[in-house]
Amino acid sequence: MNYIYTICLHGVSWAELAAYQSILPLIEQQKINQLHMDDDKSRSLLGKLLLLYILKKHLSYRASQLPNLNYNHYFKPFIATMPGSFNISHAGDWVVCAYSQQGMIGVDIEQQQPLNIDEYHQVLTLAELNAIRLDKLEFIQLWTLKEAIIKADGRGFHLAPNSFALPIPFINHSPVTVDGNIWFLHWQKIASRYALAIACSTPTDNTITKRLDIKQLITTCYC
Repeated sequence: MNYIYTICLHGVSWAELAAYQSILPLIEQQKINQLHMDDDKSRSLLGKLLLLYILKKHLSYRASQLPNLNYNHYFKPFIATMPGSFNISHAGDWVVCAYSQQGMIGVDIEQQQPLNIDEYHQVLTLAELNAIRLDKLEFIQLWTLKEAIIKADGRGFHLAPNSFALPIPFINHSPVTVDGNIWFLHWQKIASRYALAIACSTPTDNTITKRLDIKQLITTCYC
């Protein structure tokens, strides 16, 4: 089973959230406080709060502080004792944390913006560029799916986004093979001008998406 938890930070200030840094190990608190923009601090903290929510909701975790995070060679975070895997993403007013109970997972959320598709010719395949120009594929759909695969893979942009192609037309929950690994894909819109995607090493047709509010999140994290 795969789970996607989302939260909207619109109308929530860093001043309201700052006290909840206590759920983080000291090194993670230091990383947040090195950020210059309050909205970036809020996004980072909410992502970690969503992760703690997942640990309590699905893994009977009892501590009120997040366990230490480990990082792979490409700086993808993981928790060594956690079954399955998690991944965090944020854009604009939205933060998302995805959890797979068994497989590896990557998630990406994007806010739809005006764009010049010609600026992306070095990171997309020719077939993908043509599909977008012919309105056979939305750019936001393509890009969230690509980033989700890259994050699930764990190498970040060391896996070039134009080194693999998505099926066109895209069918939700369909698999794609990248460097010998099979990733199952799930894509959805979650709000006006926002969309997200996950890539998982196990099938995604049983994915559950849930939106939380700040009160739900804090109540669960501190119980």
